[in-house]
Amino acid sequence: MQRTKHNITLSPKTWNILKVLRRSRGKSISQIIEEAVDDMIKSRNYNPTYFKIMSSTEFCSDEENEELSRMLNSLTEDDLKIEEEYDL
Repeated sequence: MQRTKHNITLSPKTWNILKVLRRSRGKSISQIIEEAVDDMIKSRNYNPTYFKIMSSTEFCSDEENEELSRMLNSLTEDDLKIEEEYDL
């Protein structure tokens, strides 16, 4: 996976917790944050497809964003199942 640099602002308390987790788990702070986000998406039953689509699209108006969000939020697991595959 390709990584890019980003700046984030955290409270000193959160930063200290992340440093302790880094030492105790032997993982980078970036890896810990990524795992936490993945766990949050799963535990709150967010649709991962929603985030994939929303993060790869161009800017749209608030109205368009709300409409798209409603449609994506209404997708079920059945909607996301692959019914047939074809080799091209």
